[in-house]
Amino acid sequence: MTVRRRKKTRRERGYRTHGWGIVRTHRGSGMRGGVGKAAPMSHHWIQTVKGLRPPVGKRGFTRPPSVTKKTNQINISHLEAMLPSLLNEGSAVKKGEKFEVKLEELGYTKLLAQGSISLPINITVEEASEKAIEKVKKAGGKVKLLE
Repeated sequence: MTVRRRKKTRRERGYRTHGWGIVRTHRGSGMRGGVGKAAPMSHHWIQTVKGLRPPVGKRGFTRPPSVTKKTNQINISHLEAMLPSLLNEGSAVKKGEKFEVKLEELGYTKLLAQGSISLPINITVEEASEKAIEKVKKAGGKVKLLE
């Protein structure tokens, strides 16, 4: 025969720990200052000031991908270092003393000026920085920009 009992929640109304022993056990986030980013402007402020928590509030925005232009860049020093392997692959051609490289076929859209260049290279690319064009000209090459 079954015994009818009151529910535990009803039975322990007004009882401080509800069957969980001492008061601090089985609590949510009480007595610890909250969880996560709870109250970063008040009682966790020193952590925000020290840089242990991210700053409060929203800043800036992300430009939509339709507006931004993705460029794949290469420096002239890296291009010169890659030249022997490009010749082996057939991506670059040697005509007399000069080398010819079409960067758009390699997947690069912009030529940058970091490093130095000693070989004369004729380069075809969509964009190039002014310093990169100067350095290539000093080495005896040319930069042809696509439009």
